Amino acid sequence: MNVKEASLISYLVKIMDGKAEMPSHLLDEFASLAKKGLEKHFTRQKEDFRLRMSNVGKPLCQLQMQAKGVEPEKPSHDFIVRMMIGDLLESLIITLLKGANIDVKSHHKKVSLAMGDNKIEGEYDVELDDGIYDIKTVSPFAFTTKFNADNGYDKIKASDAFGYVAQGHGYGMAANKPFKGWIAVNKTTGEIAFTEANNSNEEKKETYNKIYKTNVALLDKEPFKRCFTDIEEVYYKKATGNRTLGIECSYCPYKHDCWDNLEFRKQLSSKGKNPKWVWYTKIDPKWLEADTA
Repeated sequence: MNVKEASLISYLVKIMDGKAEMPSHLLDEFASLAKKGLEKHFTRQKEDFRLRMSNVGKPLCQLQMQAKGVEPEKPSHDFIVRMMIGDLLESLIITLLKGANIDVKSHHKKVSLAMGDNKIEGEYDVELDDGIYDIKTVSPFAFTTKFNADNGYDKIKASDAFGYVAQGHGYGMAANKPFKGWIAVNKTTGEIAFTEANNSNEEKKETYNKIYKTNVALLDKEPFKRCFTDIEEVYYKKATGNRTLGIECSYCPYKHDCWDNLEFRKQLSSKGKNPKWVWYTKIDPKWLEADTA
């Protein structure tokens, strides 16, 4: 636990004990931030595709679909609610940081990263005294296995379906300040963790090169190619004969344009009472026979 995380948690404990105050001007700031966060969901307009900080780390194949104007899957109503909750919690975290007397230099500041004749623009969440932080509202699984785990940065980078690493370093490079990491909130328990980023020159160079290659590929309209393959399903160390989508493709709103005959089913090989739901690209007929038996 770093100093900032300890200070924030200490402040929250004081609130529970009735020993902390929230100045009225900070309550007004929270109301203003929350209003802006919700307003954008009601004033959202369809825009022409361009590379932004918010999508710069996403798989190239997904960005190519978007650039071609392919219609994505329509998000469900619960997705919209999750996005709204994320914006409200972001406003709350910024307000609590200020209440805990953590030095908030700026927040929601627009920045741009020049790449040749192109500019990649975005708006970072918050700048503290040591650099840029991105605030994320995450699932209990992601919080436990990534953001609050040892070597959290490496674990996020190893399975980064939403492009958080490129997004974070992109903000840092655009602002000419170090990207320090994430302030993650467990959306179920309310736990908070500060996840420190790898801010070495080698890491920043690697991320810049990735963004540069994505930018060039989109500008040059390189031919579409799937970035990922499907995965052999294994149950108790034995192949089932089925194949499934990996996490990157499972979350992609263009998966039906990439994969024919997708089926979303409860895991056929599971013997549990509540098996997880899986996107299948191929199902061995024996499992269908067993499922209908």
